Amino acid sequence: MPDISLLTNLLVNFAWLGNWLFFFLAFIESAPLIGVFLPGATLISVGGFLSSQGYLNVWDIIIFATIGAIIGDFFSYSIGRWGGDYIKRKSIINKTLLSHGEKFFQKYGNKSIFWGRFFGPIRAIIPFIAGISKMKRTPFIFWNILSAICWSFLNVFLGYFSGTLIINIFKKWSSKITFILLIFVIIYIFYWFVKKRGRSIKDSFRADSFLFVEYLNSKNWFNKLLSSYPFIADFFNESKYASEKLFGGTLIFSFLILTYILILILDVF
Repeated sequence: MPDISLLTNLLVNFAWLGNWLFFFLAFIESAPLIGVFLPGATLISVGGFLSSQGYLNVWDIIIFATIGAIIGDFFSYSIGRWGGDYIKRKSIINKTLLSHGEKFFQKYGNKSIFWGRFFGPIRAIIPFIAGISKMKRTPFIFWNILSAICWSFLNVFLGYFSGTLIINIFKKWSSKITFILLIFVIIYIFYWFVKKRGRSIKDSFRADSFLFVEYLNSKNWFNKLLSSYPFIADFFNESKYASEKLFGGTLIFSFLILTYILILILDVF
C-alpha cells in the first residue's frame, strides 16, 4: 500500500492552500470558456470528503467556494455585458451551447442565474448570457449570491456525508470481499442475460419503461391522479422520453430506499 503520509501532512499543515484551491475551482467553473469542461461541483465535493476525514475544515471550504462562485459568475456576467457580442461574432464559444443557454435564460429569466448553476454544461454560460442580455445588476447579484450559497452547501455536504458513509461501510465491511464480488457477478449475469435476449441495455431499459407506463395506465388510481393533476399528463405529452424518465426515477428512488434500509440493517452509523 503506498505511503500517503506526505499528502496527509500537507493537507494538515497547509490547509489554507486547500481553501484557496476550492476558491479557484469555484471561480474557474464559472468561466464561459473553461468552466464548460471543468467538473467543479465534483471537485468541491472532494473537498467535503477530505473535511469529513479531518484534513480540512468544512466551513472554510463552504466559505471559500461560495466566494469563488460569486466572483466567478460576476466575472462571467461582466465579460458578457462588455464583450459578449464580440465573442459571439468570433464563435469563440460553441454555438450550440450558446443556443441552449439563451433558450434556458429566455425560459426562466432572472431565476436562470439560480437554476443554471445546477445544470451541467450551461452552468458556465448562463451568467455570460445574462451579461449579453444586459440583465440588471441588482437582481443578478441577488440570484448569484443565493445560488452560490446553495451550490456550495449542496456539493460540500454531499461529499462530506457520502465520504463519511463510504469510510464507515469500508471499515465495517472491508473483510466482506466475497460478498462484494458476488454482487458484481450478479450484475454481470444480468448484463449477459439482457445481451442474450438480443437487445442492448438501452433497448431493454426503453422497452421496460413502456411496459411500466402501460402497467400504470391500467390502474384506476393512476388515471385519477392524471385527471386531478393535469401537469402530470402534460409531462407525458410534452416531455421527451417521458416513460424512460419516470421509470428511471422510480428505479433511483427505489435504490435510495433500499440503501437506507441496508444502512439501518447493517448499522453503518
